Amino acid sequence: MNKDELKNLIVYTGVFYQDNETYRTRSKIWFKTFDNAAKLGIKVVVRNDGGLPAEMLQRIKAYSNITIVEKDPSKKNTLGSGRREALQKAKEIADQERIEDPVFLWTEPEKDNLITEKNLLRMISGIREGANIVIPERGEKAWGQLPKLQHWLEQRAKKRAKNIVEFDDKLDLWFGPEVLDKIGAGYFLDYNAGKNRVDLWDALIVPVFDAMRDGIKVTSVPVDFLYNQSQIDNESDESNREIKIKRIEQYTQILKELGDPKWQDFFRDAKGELAKIRELNKDPSGNQEKLKEAKKSLVKNFFRLK
Repeated sequence: MNKDELKNLIVYTGVFYQDNETYRTRSKIWFKTFDNAAKLGIKVVVRNDGGLPAEMLQRIKAYSNITIVEKDPSKKNTLGSGRREALQKAKEIADQERIEDPVFLWTEPEKDNLITEKNLLRMISGIREGANIVIPERGEKAWGQLPKLQHWLEQRAKKRAKNIVEFDDKLDLWFGPEVLDKIGAGYFLDYNAGKNRVDLWDALIVPVFDAMRDGIKVTSVPVDFLYNQSQIDNESDESNREIKIKRIEQYTQILKELGDPKWQDFFRDAKGELAKIRELNKDPSGNQEKLKEAKKSLVKNFFRLK
């Protein structure tokens, strides 16, 4: 494929920062991703989801190929709404620059190894060959890098999701990155129009299932990808309990929004516990022990179901 196709690509992503080791590690990788895109002359839209130190934000603004979308504090902001705002801005840029057949790539900013000429052209080729949504597929080496819990959860999630909508085993939906044409982008932009969704991690996966149900072409392409080792070391199950809880939360919420009856029941039954955790999160400084116990109880209930 001609490398001129990279001019038709717009990457969109989001950044959020907290002053802890996990985000200090992740933020260093962000700039590798941005550097990779800059070297290839690729346009990038970055949604600022908050918490960034001023000097870090200035570093991002210094890239001539990056457009920043700021969070509107007057609106209810979710992970899903932030991604939609970034995608909408990417679409506007494509219109302004009169890109006839734009291609949009969502990726988490920690996936620096994905942004290479070889990988990007391979993903774009899937769109040019007729797909509306292309899901990059990790190889065995990347799977081998995953912490045990994450590996198990992703495989388990795929198995349960196939009970809801049949799809090709190669679709690596829990990887994260997705490549869209205008039709595919529409499914993501229209997600949660009824304001009745959790609108967190589900906003990345449920639209793909909606598209497949409508007969929209969704395909997979293999990519040459490895996780940044510094992130793997920092976010292993052994060293980071909060990441473990987050992965479980992602697993259950996505399956609930896909319509998995087991996890719909789980969230209905756990409504009181979840409300307690939300309340404690409003002022975590003096409630660390209570917060820890509430989360521990919820995790126990998860492992009873799986």
